[in-house]
Amino acid sequence: MNITSLAFGLTYALPALGAAIGVGLIGYGALNALGRNPEKAAEIRTMMITAIVFSDSLAIIGIIVAYMAKA
Repeated sequence: MNITSLAFGLTYALPALGAAIGVGLIGYGALNALGRNPEKAAEIRTMMITAIVFSDSLAIIGIIVAYMAKA
């Protein structure tokens, strides 16, 4: 195993880790908001899904950058 494969693995894994932590925090915040204000469930769900999509798109961009840097 050389240093380039290690760098590629880290470049591939770190955005995925960040996205997973981000999605967890988004879900935690949304559940807290639903617990405090259950009548706003539709609005909270919409904002939660939008935030999750943004977090996952950043992870996808990180994975694409890893592939471009490897080539």
